[in-house]
Amino acid sequence: MDFEKETPTAEEESAPLSPDSSEAIDELRELAGLEAEQLDYLPKPPRRLRRSNDHLFLKAFLLTATMFCVIFGFTARAVFGKGWLKNLISGEESGPKFTLPIADTPELEERFYQPDGRYTVEGVAEAVSPSIVTIEAFDDSSAFAAYGQGSGIIMSADGYIITNAHVIEQGSLSLKVRLKNGDEYSAKVIGSDVKSDIAVIKIDGEKLPAVQFGDSDKISVGEQVVAIGSPAGLEGSVTTGIVSGTDRMIRVETQNISMSCIQIDAAINPGNSGGALLNLWGQVIGITSSKLDALEYDNIGFAIEMSAAKPIIEQLIEQGKVIGRPRVGISFREVSDAMAEIYGTPAGLEIAEISQDCDIANTELAVGDYITEMEGKPVRSAEDVYEIILEMSPGDEVTAKVVRVIAENFFGGESELETEEFEIKFKLMEDNSEFVEEN
Repeated sequence: MDFEKETPTAEEESAPLSPDSSEAIDELRELAGLEAEQLDYLPKPPRRLRRSNDHLFLKAFLLTATMFCVIFGFTARAVFGKGWLKNLISGEESGPKFTLPIADTPELEERFYQPDGRYTVEGVAEAVSPSIVTIEAFDDSSAFAAYGQGSGIIMSADGYIITNAHVIEQGSLSLKVRLKNGDEYSAKVIGSDVKSDIAVIKIDGEKLPAVQFGDSDKISVGEQVVAIGSPAGLEGSVTTGIVSGTDRMIRVETQNISMSCIQIDAAINPGNSGGALLNLWGQVIGITSSKLDALEYDNIGFAIEMSAAKPIIEQLIEQGKVIGRPRVGISFREVSDAMAEIYGTPAGLEIAEISQDCDIANTELAVGDYITEMEGKPVRSAEDVYEIILEMSPGDEVTAKVVRVIAENFFGGESELETEEFEIKFKLMEDNSEFVEEN
């Protein structure tokens, strides 16, 4: 018996399959898939058909969780500060987390290298000169001419620059930074520490030529070094010499703390301040800071060791100032044992001024007294004091021995001092004398 095949109408073709028909088709496909698995030349079909809306809830959940984490992260950073998550994971206390970056060593032509891989002096100049800048400071009385001038070291590609604090201290109106290629930028002060004579400024630049930093603790007396800066405004000047001494404790001025310095015989002149002292690997090992200014001396220059400058630089960038440095709160005249013998006075620190905002002002100490000992150690100079208190923290108690001159008696044309001794105890204060520009 013949049957004619009926052609479905357009409505029947477009009609959706019933749930029962859809399930039947899925079962047939699964059976076909099981049979196909036995045939090696056929691809293995999926065991389960995935539908586009299977993970809709999961996707929505993940999107919500991601948005919550992002919002929480920004809120936590605003409240707790940068580095809060790292501190939470590591369990460390908050504090400076910035570290000096390490830049790639530039590849130069073969003629700039010595056989052992170090640069020649010419190679150091070629590699590092673009990273040394000239800094000009303008104040209200010198709007059209720089009041002060010095040098700086580009420490990061985004524009952080190291210099000396005394280079920028007169820049109340503006600071201008000029690169070797002639580009000029306006700079802002990130932090300046007058006690160590170190400052950090910032320019808005990108992909700037940053320096490499070396280990200043590994330098040797007699090692050849190179200094680059802008003495007398002569930009990009290069001088060379040797390391004459290491670990020289030098103070630039009376209000400064002693910093560990490298003594060199390379020419250092006004304008070099804030420039770089480099080894022959082209790495910065010091910040040229001062020259022994006396007519009878020559070829004695100093650079602050990078090992001493590094923690200060990091705190200036992270905090805008050096934190945790203790302060006694006195001004004094140094009286050495030899001077005491000559002038017939006690040896020690002759007090010239007592800061009323410090705890030492609450003791019996008075102007004209002599502090002869601190913590059982003789003190005759600022270096002696710093050596004692820099191992301590603000809030720590210090015991000091004081000698006071009561009267001066004369016998046969000679004088003899009548003195009394007593002990004082006071707490160290935090030194907040650093300058930070308000942005």
